[in-house]
Amino acid sequence: MRNPVSCFRTNILHKGQELWRENRAEFWFRALFWTFWLSVVTFPIGYTARDVFPLLCVVFLVGYYRHAWARSVWRRLGVRPLFYCLWAMILLGVVCSGDVWDSLKHAGTGLNKGFILPIIAMECVRDARDLRRLVWACVAACVWQGLDGVWQAWTGYDIMGYPLRFGRLTGTLGDYEVGNYIALAIIPAFGCRYLLRRRLGPAGSFFACALLLTPAFFLLQGASARSGVLAVASAFVFWWLLTRGRRNFLALSGAVFVMLCFALLQASRMSPETVANDGRWSLWYLGWRVFCEHPFFGAGAGQYNAAFRALGLVPAKDVITISHPHNLYLDILYAHGLVGFALGMTFLAGFAWWGYRHIRQRLLMRHDGDADRREYWILAGWFWVGYMGWLVNGIFGHDFYRIWWLAQAMCLLGIFIGAIVNGSGAVGEAPPEAAGEAPPEKADGAP
Repeated sequence: MRNPVSCFRTNILHKGQELWRENRAEFWFRALFWTFWLSVVTFPIGYTARDVFPLLCVVFLVGYYRHAWARSVWRRLGVRPLFYCLWAMILLGVVCSGDVWDSLKHAGTGLNKGFILPIIAMECVRDARDLRRLVWACVAACVWQGLDGVWQAWTGYDIMGYPLRFGRLTGTLGDYEVGNYIALAIIPAFGCRYLLRRRLGPAGSFFACALLLTPAFFLLQGASARSGVLAVASAFVFWWLLTRGRRNFLALSGAVFVMLCFALLQASRMSPETVANDGRWSLWYLGWRVFCEHPFFGAGAGQYNAAFRALGLVPAKDVITISHPHNLYLDILYAHGLVGFALGMTFLAGFAWWGYRHIRQRLLMRHDGDADRREYWILAGWFWVGYMGWLVNGIFGHDFYRIWWLAQAMCLLGIFIGAIVNGSGAVGEAPPEAAGEAPPEKADGAP
């Protein structure tokens, strides 16, 4: 009897060799897609995976562009100037910094781990099958990371050997910021309910989805990440905005339910006294003072600590070495000034509005029994909602250049961009690369 692993490896090699001979574009696409898929599943496992997989994806992306540039999402994307705004903001944060070399190192680390990811992700969505697989990748990440949190709560250590930190779960990230990671992973994973609905029906799919994501919610609660809970609650509000209708008020009740559950389970973290004494208020004040000192072009990327120390300021609650103001928008403002803030918000808000406009339009259309097509836009919508959840998460959590957190956002962004640009074709059909045909050109890159 042959070894199943050996048979699987032989089958993969055989198919790869066949594709290499017959359809190079499809070969590079599949290598790109499955490497990206693995990066989503293994994202929280450590820095090694987050460093290596994007670089491998870049290699496969170059090969794909060489053979299928005319059909690529990037070439057909009509809103590419939004990315130019992002790059201009980053350049401004380096060139106008008080310490150019330090800012270059701070911002440059995001090149291969964050800023390239939306371009990689957008090329990984060609049809409904790709979206389904990416949703299941998010579900798989939530399940295994959630179970790791359950194991850590039971034994005191996670599978990587990390202990609890200040009584809060850390998962494989080794820090309670895992709550923000799992919150942003849960949101697109909600799409599994729609994938299960055909076989299990509305009620069965709801309970199956709840069962699959229970470990992830356990980790979210155990990490006590208030900003992560806020992101999950906001997801239901954004879903309601995307699919407004009489029956969709259930989405708003979902937001209330999430917040109430967390408030009951983490009463001390949500008490008015705890919120009033939170160290973030002091960090925000320091960030504002730094901005007032450098209003037009900012103090430079990663210069928060040096800048407030130069003003003779100290945090009221946090250690003197704190490196960011715990607010995405204030971080962009102090580091890049008004000019950079305008560029950054053009990028962030521009894609938020662009995605909302296109996905909502498709969700409101009658699909005349085409369940695959409606499912496609529902799944695309949940990735857009995940990106919006990141924007909400940023009100209280992290800084723009926090690499793992930025990488999550860029993946979500790229996936819904690819879904929109490729969404005007017949969902579920064989992709043009596989069929050996070139799709019709689009005037502006949008469906």
